[in-house]
Parts: sequence; structure tokens; C-alpha cells
Amino acid sequence: MKHHNHSTTTSRAKAIVILALALAMTVIGVCAGSTFAEEDDALATVYAFCDPRPGNWVSVRLKPTTSSQEIGRLECGDSFATDGESLDGWIRCYGVGETSGWVYSAFVATEKPELVMEQYCCVAKKQVVIRRWPGGPQVEIRGKKQYLKNCEDVTVFSIGDGWACTSRGYIKAEWLEVDPF
Repeated sequence: MKHHNHSTTTSRAKAIVILALALAMTVIGVCAGSTFAEEDDALATVYAFCDPRPGNWVSVRLKPTTSSQEIGRLECGDSFATDGESLDGWIRCYGVGETSGWVYSAFVATEKPELVMEQYCCVAKKQVVIRRWPGGPQVEIRGKKQYLKNCEDVTVFSIGDGWACTSRGYIKAEWLEVDPF
């Protein structure tokens, strides 16, 4: 009987060890999986937002300044990864070129911009400011500030994150509707 108890105890011990190992492997797998998920979550996919016509792009710079070396170019709608790190209006850019770079955040959309290429009409009750980039300074031509007036038409090239890239500059998309004519 002692022999039987010994083998039963040994079998139980083996079963407990195997169960403990299986549990440990599961815990390690879950932890590793959550670590990888956290790393994936740390990078977000965003999109270049600019005039989509040929010859236009968003520059990827080595450092967060317009005087820094251009290390890549993004056309409207091109995606890239970012960790959200921001410095003086520039965000970190990964996946373009051989190294990380910087993109001016005004030219970044959180959703892929819609390419439009249509006439739109201004539906604002008052004139709307035309900007050099989304949220940027007002466009001035020969010292005269530029506006879009109610019922005035403009060609819209793309729309992203509530802004319309137009033939005259950037305008809040809420003030525009497709021209019915």
C-alpha cells in the first residue's frame, strides 16, 4: 500500500508540476501578448493631408524644423506611423525612409483624406477665412487678407479631419457644400 501511495503521490506531484508549467506558460504568453499589444498601441497610423495634385507633398524632415534636411515625401493620403511625440507643432514619423523623421502636424489627418476634385459652394452666413494650412495663418495676397464669401464657389481637392484643401487654401469643411450646378 505504501508503494501505491508513493506512486499516487508521485503521479499527483507530476500532474501538479505539469499544471503549474502549463499555467506559467499561459501567463507568459498572455504577458508577452499584452506587451506586444502595448507596443502596437503606442504607434498610431495617421495620414498626410495636403493638395493631392501632382507636385504637392508633405515633407518628412530629419529634425522638427523647415530648415532641416528633407528625408522623405508623403503624398495626400499616404499613411505613416507616429508615437504622438510632438515638438513645436511637429510630430514624429516612422515608416518613411530609413530613419524616423518629423512631419508638421497641420498636414496630418487622423483619418484618410477623401479625394474630392469638385466645385463646392460657401454656405456660411458671413465670409470664411482662407488659411495657408489647417488652423494656420490667413492667406494674404499682395497684403490683402483672403476670404470666401457666402455663395462663392471654390474647387475642393481633398477633405480631412474637418478641413477642405481648396484651390484658394484651407477652409473649414463645415462651411462648404457640393455646388448643385
